[in-house]
Amino acid sequence: MEIFSWRIRPGMRVTSQPRTRVVRFGDGYEARRSDGFNADLKKYNVMLSLPNLESQKVEQFLGRHAGVITFLWKPPHASQQIRVLCREWSFSTGRIRSEITAEFEETLI
Repeated sequence: MEIFSWRIRPGMRVTSQPRTRVVRFGDGYEARRSDGFNADLKKYNVMLSLPNLESQKVEQFLGRHAGVITFLWKPPHASQQIRVLCREWSFSTGRIRSEITAEFEETLI
């Protein structure tokens, strides 16, 4: 399994949307519970600013995984790598540097 080792820019946004099961009763009562193990997998919106040649390597890496193949990545301030999938990314190319934005979705397999 490949590792995404490029450094991301500060300001990463992390999104949580825990999976829950809800049962609603006619009297307005509602029972909620977590939907199994690992019910709160995160989404990370990352940004990179790299020289154009290096950004091409990132584009090739993401293209090779094509939103289908997972890879390992270590979020900032995390103690270990997690398995993520990237279904969407974009590039903005300048004369010397390129700006890259991507959404990494934490996954189990």
